Amino acid sequence: MNQRFAIGYGVAVAALFSAAPALAQQRSFDIPAQPITSAISAFGRQSGLQIVAPADGMEAVRSRAVRGRIEARAALRQLIAGTGLEIASDSDGQIVLRRSRVPVRDAQPEPESEPVVVADIVVTAQKRDEAAQQVPIALTGFSRKTIERQQVDTLRDVARLTPGLLVSAFNQSSPTIAVRGATNTFTQIGANKPVAVVIDDLFVPRNSAATFELYGISSIQVLKGPQGTLFGRNVTGGAIVIDTGKPAFGDVAGGVRASIGNYDLRQIDGQADLSTGDTIAVRIAGSIKDRDGFGRDRLTGREQDDIRSRNLRGQFRFAATETLEVLIGADYAEDSNGGRTLSSKGAGDDGNRRTSELGFDQGFDRDQWGASARLYWDLPAGQITSITGYRASKSVEDYSGTGTSFRFLSTGSQTVNRDADDVGLFSQELRYASPKWRWGDVVAGGYFWSEDAKRQLTVRNLAAVTGRETSNVLTDQAVDTTSYALFADGVIHLGRTVDLTLGVRWTRDEKTASLNRIDAINPAGSFTARNLKAAWSEVTPRAVLTWSPTRDIHAYASVTRGYTAGGFNTDAATLTALVTPFDPETVTNYELGLKSEWLQNRLRVNAAIFHMDYQDKQELFFNNLTRILTITNAGEATVEGAEVEIAYQPLRWLSLSATYGYLDTVYDEFIIPGGAVYTGNDLGSSPRHKGSFAADLDLPLGDAGYLIASANWSYTGTYNTGAAADPNLQIKSYDLANALIGFEPPSRAWRATAWVKNLTNKDFVLTNSTQGVLAEYLGEPRTWGFTLSARF
Repeated sequence: MNQRFAIGYGVAVAALFSAAPALAQQRSFDIPAQPITSAISAFGRQSGLQIVAPADGMEAVRSRAVRGRIEARAALRQLIAGTGLEIASDSDGQIVLRRSRVPVRDAQPEPESEPVVVADIVVTAQKRDEAAQQVPIALTGFSRKTIERQQVDTLRDVARLTPGLLVSAFNQSSPTIAVRGATNTFTQIGANKPVAVVIDDLFVPRNSAATFELYGISSIQVLKGPQGTLFGRNVTGGAIVIDTGKPAFGDVAGGVRASIGNYDLRQIDGQADLSTGDTIAVRIAGSIKDRDGFGRDRLTGREQDDIRSRNLRGQFRFAATETLEVLIGADYAEDSNGGRTLSSKGAGDDGNRRTSELGFDQGFDRDQWGASARLYWDLPAGQITSITGYRASKSVEDYSGTGTSFRFLSTGSQTVNRDADDVGLFSQELRYASPKWRWGDVVAGGYFWSEDAKRQLTVRNLAAVTGRETSNVLTDQAVDTTSYALFADGVIHLGRTVDLTLGVRWTRDEKTASLNRIDAINPAGSFTARNLKAAWSEVTPRAVLTWSPTRDIHAYASVTRGYTAGGFNTDAATLTALVTPFDPETVTNYELGLKSEWLQNRLRVNAAIFHMDYQDKQELFFNNLTRILTITNAGEATVEGAEVEIAYQPLRWLSLSATYGYLDTVYDEFIIPGGAVYTGNDLGSSPRHKGSFAADLDLPLGDAGYLIASANWSYTGTYNTGAAADPNLQIKSYDLANALIGFEPPSRAWRATAWVKNLTNKDFVLTNSTQGVLAEYLGEPRTWGFTLSARF
């Protein structure tokens, strides 16, 4: 899909809907004072107008109440009075808001008589800005305020507070990301993951690049279940959507934050928005973080699980006309460390779980960057969005797969690996979003992406006692992927209280694989294969019926289908295992959900129950008949569960939240040829019970300022890391607690906090290993520090 076709497609869609009738503008309104993003969403529903508004930086801004029968535009002006927003354009049922020259922070303070409500966030789960409570999808959203207060620094922190999401790690370049039990542990370059990580509308091309420092983030959304309609890379498990926001027009603002802590933590990050007026705005954000390691190799003395991270992000926003906006962004990041602390529980164990006895210099280095151009064209008949982007990552990791040095082994060998990948992904998306018409609305478009992925994996075995090299195999892998998709998703109002959402996506994936396997010890095991081709097409629909008896209660029933593309086993030890591709896995999700607010919007209760059926589930196992380790479509599986999220605002200065997730997973059919029967076992990375509790306090101290405090506790139940149900690979349940306390002056221009993570210094396991000896890799110990931040 080239750019000329993209523009032509957009014009054609715009023309198709240009005859939409004008909307009546005299309406009855009943909108209480509330967070401005939620208020604008409510106004759009009650007025029938499409409102496009900035979301970034508006988390703490509240609207005025609007009640009675009022002319629509007069009602909107009343709603946004004192918020720092103004009407930028008004044309045929679509109104665009922008920040006025008076900054939001200078707006009038919220009157004490205004009601206390639970804050909502704006999400893009359906490819348009919407209040999270209005979206009939199971999702967990994190605003900028929550990210800062609850110390959400990594995806693992996101998982602590999200039911159904598990983030762990096998090693530095192989994180485990599972949503509702959907994951895989494949590292082959020709395989895809069932959970996607998306940053600013661009997919992160490979899991080795999916875990990074979260800084300058506007919001994080965890979408659960198959995303088979609106997201460009079809996935069976879910998507983690990260939004860094946009620079504001007509404003100069920013902030900086510096932290120090134990393990010699030194971190600074900041963000600055600069604007020349109403048409050009620039944002620069950056982060530097250094920290000593949590562990070390006692044989080499090398630090492990340390951090050295450098990050830079920039955005250029240009309002070319009143209806055309261009947003150009770029980012670069580099990080490194001394690898994981895989500690032996057998041979060579010194009794210290924070030391390893590998005798091998591990290390991880990664560079990644991205660039994008997003165009937003507002027309009388809707909005056309074009997203052109490129993301690349390059990483290399040296690590020991065996949990102890060959020096401590009496038999067998120590396996050491060098895993290097180089991946680039170009994507182009073009979509149309209609206005919110009386009868409904629609989002439609096309998506294209092209991925060039290379990987070199070297595996060596060092003989017990002597360290003599007994094997040395290099697999030089390359897979080129091209994907095309067309999608449409729309809402039909069947009455005042019932909506029907129908969506469908057609996707075609084409892959070309090559492998050069070089066996340095046994040349007979070497082979080369090039230009192996395979293609798959899939249609993935969704249907959602939503019932909204009141504006605060939304119940939905949905059926959604998704798929994870097929691929090639590029780690293959034989030519036969390489040339036979594995097929896509598919999943159908049946879900009932409730999104509700009670006690005059002070209490929010969201819940979902779901049933997922997997077909042709992709699994990696050793075939005892062919004696080959390979990926194949092993069989069928079922996942059932329930999730509930509760948020309560008992007082203006106190916010409480709690989550709980239950998972019941089973392989309905999984039999390894000539080997084990896994039928009836649980799926890996699917703890049966997972929950959290969080509190956030922002207590006024009279004229002195504000007391800031937060605390959260999370629990992860016992789970298996794979299908085998091997007790030696089981992760035992654990709970973690974090806390923060600080002070802000009356102006809120700066903040000083003290914080601690893993308050009880709990030893919890990320992964167990049975290769050679029993070994374990622990998560972070207790860390503490002090942070000083300032805003301008």
